[in-house]
Amino acid sequence: GAYVVLLVTLAFRHEMWRDEVRAFSVATRAASWGQMLSDLHHEGHPALWYIMLRAGYAITRSSLVLPITAILVAVAAAYLILRYAPFPFWLRLLAVFGAFLGFELSIVARNYGIGVLLMVAACVMFGQRRTQPWYPAICLALMANTSVHAALASLVLVLVWISDAFNRNGRRTLFRRASIGSIALVVASVSIAFATARPTSDMAWAFSPAGIDTGHVLRTMVTDPGLALHGVLGANVAAAGEFPWRYLSIDPEAASRIIVDVVLLWLAWSLRSRPVHLIAMLVTIIGFEVLFREVYSGALRHEGIIAFLLFSICWLAQEQPGRETRESPTIALGLLPLFAIQAAALPFVAQRYFFKPASASKGYGAFLESHPRYRDAILMSEPDYMMEALPYYSGNRVYMPRQREFHYRVYFDRGQKRIQHLSLDRLLTIADSVACAHEAPVLLALANTEISWKASGTGRPQYKGATFWWTEGDRIKLYRRGRLVASFPESISDEYYHVFEIAPACKSS
Repeated sequence: GAYVVLLVTLAFRHEMWRDEVRAFSVATRAASWGQMLSDLHHEGHPALWYIMLRAGYAITRSSLVLPITAILVAVAAAYLILRYAPFPFWLRLLAVFGAFLGFELSIVARNYGIGVLLMVAACVMFGQRRTQPWYPAICLALMANTSVHAALASLVLVLVWISDAFNRNGRRTLFRRASIGSIALVVASVSIAFATARPTSDMAWAFSPAGIDTGHVLRTMVTDPGLALHGVLGANVAAAGEFPWRYLSIDPEAASRIIVDVVLLWLAWSLRSRPVHLIAMLVTIIGFEVLFREVYSGALRHEGIIAFLLFSICWLAQEQPGRETRESPTIALGLLPLFAIQAAALPFVAQRYFFKPASASKGYGAFLESHPRYRDAILMSEPDYMMEALPYYSGNRVYMPRQREFHYRVYFDRGQKRIQHLSLDRLLTIADSVACAHEAPVLLALANTEISWKASGTGRPQYKGATFWWTEGDRIKLYRRGRLVASFPESISDEYYHVFEIAPACKSS
């Protein structure tokens, strides 16, 4: 009950930002289910979250399906942990009331929370793998199709399952047809997840295995795993970013490295009599370091997957049949620093939303709603992905200037259609052209807010090699041609901007 109250309270304070709305738009705006699945090659994620959103929207026809689905998923995960996890009650409470499950995997409506729910469900079902192998297999198969990170985590848990081959009783059931089919289902689902999430070669986050420095990965993993996962597990799982260390005047980087090293060494010692689970932990460290270093840059939502994967490995280790349980308190104490720090960080993470919005999108949507003269205005921005969140709050058309088309999302590719290098002068020319062609005002949101006071400058959007620049002459043209009508100067994310009205300058024929 307390957890539900916490989530509902925070959800009322949360503004949707572009990554949350982008997934919702992809799920609900595609012309068909087939088109939606095809569009996922531009997203870098498997299909399950999008399927849930599209199905929920088809039933409710309400955009509230986005936050409500995320909250229901988190509540289910919290219930399973509190009810079934074989840890002391204090550790279960810390796992639920932390920055991960208390905010990043619940209030932030992304696909990562459903991965944790299915991971926990797989742990609950894991004890039935010898009699009802399809139960944990279905959980792991669905889990793999929530994110690339969860797909990797499902392989780690399958590794623990396959280790039954080294146990006499387990070996008899492992090689039954049902067990082999169940494991094959999980492996096939992981393959589908990677195939679905794999971006086209010209996407900004396209990945090539040839770029992996295997020697560096192994050296840093062995000598200092806290450093090996710095900026990933180290800087966030053990610190929630700057929280709570900034309030204690402690260097977050140093604190995180030390804590992660201590935790992993403690867990390794605790799992010494369970070699399979120890190997699973090492595979987790290596696999996620490669993933974060070479494919994804780690953020708090990604490290939540790692933290709960370590939680799950320890869960399965404690429930391994035929083992003594005297190490159980030691394992729980090993997990304590990670989840205690996350619990300590939750109030600091949450309180930010009572002083600054997560995104300017909700405020901008309210501005449009309160000004009827902008009902038909065309929304435009630089960078153009700043407008991806607006369809959640406004029905205004959105024009993506670098793509030169009306759309609800941008494509992070390097195709010929995209304008890679854009000046303020050219942006104003595009805005003029769109306003004239559609005989409607263009509201141009500029995230480079220093334009208001800086004579010239250059910005670098999140496209590989892309630039945006302006000169003093461009600024003069902006203030002559446009009119500042709204300003949203602050947000926790990078979604803040000044909005200029560009009225149609051409005469109707």
